[in-house]
Amino acid sequence: RNLLCLFGQRAFGSNKSYMHLMPLAPALTQSTPQRTAVIGGGIAGLACARRLQQLGHEAVCFDTGKHAPGGRCSSRTWPGGATVDHAAQYATARSASFSALMKELETEGLVKQWPARVVALEGGAAAVPVEGDAVRYVGADGMGGIAAALARGLDVRQDVWVPPNGGITYESDGMWRLRLPSGAGDDCRFDAVVIAHNGKCAERLTSSVPARDVHSLLRTRFAASLPGGGREGGGVFTLNSVYSLAFEAPAGVMPSDFDAAEVRGGPLRWLANNAAKYAPADGGGEVWTALSTGAFGKAHKVPQEQLAGTEAEAEVTAKLLRAVEAAVGLEPEALKPLRTRLQLWGAALPLCRWDDPYVWDAEHRIGIAGDWCAASAEHAATVEGAFLSGEALANHLAATPAQPAGLSLGADGGRFVPIEGAFGGAPGQPSWVQPAEAGGGRGGGRGGGGVARARL
Repeated sequence: RNLLCLFGQRAFGSNKSYMHLMPLAPALTQSTPQRTAVIGGGIAGLACARRLQQLGHEAVCFDTGKHAPGGRCSSRTWPGGATVDHAAQYATARSASFSALMKELETEGLVKQWPARVVALEGGAAAVPVEGDAVRYVGADGMGGIAAALARGLDVRQDVWVPPNGGITYESDGMWRLRLPSGAGDDCRFDAVVIAHNGKCAERLTSSVPARDVHSLLRTRFAASLPGGGREGGGVFTLNSVYSLAFEAPAGVMPSDFDAAEVRGGPLRWLANNAAKYAPADGGGEVWTALSTGAFGKAHKVPQEQLAGTEAEAEVTAKLLRAVEAAVGLEPEALKPLRTRLQLWGAALPLCRWDDPYVWDAEHRIGIAGDWCAASAEHAATVEGAFLSGEALANHLAATPAQPAGLSLGADGGRFVPIEGAFGGAPGQPSWVQPAEAGGGRGGGRGGGGVARARL
């Protein structure tokens, strides 16, 4: 599952001393359309903006992608015209809401089922079929098609970076102001903000806002695995890093008896033939996608913007190609690809999930949605989970905006729960999160303090 089904200083010093100076936001009502900034144009952000618009609210989605929204649910066109999924490999649908969406898009010809022959590979041994009854969906022309379908009719500001430092400000009248780059629009005041991305940027983006518990949940740790034992109050959102290598192999070089493989042992975790989903490249070659383990990603991590054309790119590419050969039983250096494209997903997969489907701070009108917000294990770190989180937050914002949700911190509150999957490490222990104000009465349990902390 995981990436395959997917695959982001306090303003007033002491919160305790100054929170009484911050204005209470005007109450949102179900009947009055409100204006919400959704920061992040992945599946969670698009689902949230889409549902808000359906409910009569105005939503503006800000996405950093240069060409199209989607985040990790994206695809690229290979030289020769082939479609390549370089992050999320497919989506599954178990919930009524997401199943209905997939069926609707399938009827429109925008998604299709992928009856993949999936096997397990280990050490060059014979492939073992992986059994399962889940229906796998892909975009008709790449996983990015799912995101494009969700974005139809939405106000998506493309290639817009909301600065992590001072990008959002809570103003004296209870409104939010976004600091936007030139050309992104002058309409930068909003009634509410949704953080639909994660990683250090989201952590820094909320570092100076008064919604301290929201910031506490967005604090991020990068690791290949979770600690073996949970520390009391030590719960923290944890992401791994994964390399994605797309390579075009001459026809007949790679095996033809499977479409995709779960690779066990070594630096690889997933291998898939894009030609089994979409039309092959001109010239007859097959473009494959290989995804690394989190451990390999951590060991060879370099800044993505400093990767192209470097010795690190050549070294990582060579190591992953050798791993592909070992996995499928080819001789070393037998694989001589026609082209390669290496990408590091620095903030790839959540290794733990917050055990609520979304977060909403009613006092300051700021929320969180993402594939790492999931009340059930089956939806964590999946395309479906991201969709459900964004849609559920939108429903809550529109119907009961005065009611906080998912923001119970402290020993009696929510937990970061380990996600078990092929891209994770050794399972850790569920861990609760220290409230922003220990002893200050906020977030001290499932019922919280000051205002009720709803548990969905």
